[in-house]
Amino acid sequence: MAGHTSKQSSFLGQSRHSGSGFAIVIGLHAAAIAVAFLMKSGAIRLADPGEPPEVVNIVRPQDPDPLPQQTGPETALPPPPVATPTPVPTPPGRITFTEAPEIRPVPPLPPVTPIVEATPEPVLVAARIHPSHRGALQPRYPAALIRQEIEGSCTIRVHIAANGRVIAAEPVRATHPAFCEATQRQALRRWRFEPATRDGVTVDSWQQHVVEFRIT
Repeated sequence: MAGHTSKQSSFLGQSRHSGSGFAIVIGLHAAAIAVAFLMKSGAIRLADPGEPPEVVNIVRPQDPDPLPQQTGPETALPPPPVATPTPVPTPPGRITFTEAPEIRPVPPLPPVTPIVEATPEPVLVAARIHPSHRGALQPRYPAALIRQEIEGSCTIRVHIAANGRVIAAEPVRATHPAFCEATQRQALRRWRFEPATRDGVTVDSWQQHVVEFRIT
């Protein structure tokens, strides 16, 4: 029963809206028919548009150029006055007197000992046998000792003068007196030396030599 009532209410609402729309459509058709009838009978006339209105272009005049400004000669302004600083008076300074310290005499310095440079040692160069007299060193072999087939040696000490000659010959030792005599005689007669020097100056010197006696 409730469902049936609801359907009726819906149908009535729809019928109500449909009736309003139908009435509006009928009204519009009736108005259109009335306007057409009046135009046909001459009661309503449409206005003739006639010729189109003339269009006039209005041109805005340009603004005139501004006149140049006339400038007169520049006038130099006087320089501003220089401010002179006002001297500030200096307050008088305070003078302080300080007593000078007592000056004591300085004791004399000890005497300076002069530095004595050490004398350099002299440069000594020993005497040497002269190269041209090397073959004259060997004395003559004593004949008696050759027959006896005695060999030996002699050590002799010689004094060489600044000119390179032997001015003294002292026997030190010998295996036979005959060897010593022969060596001493040969040294005084034939031996020659390059003399010794002291700082480049020739000087006398002593040298010791050994002479061998061998039978070949």
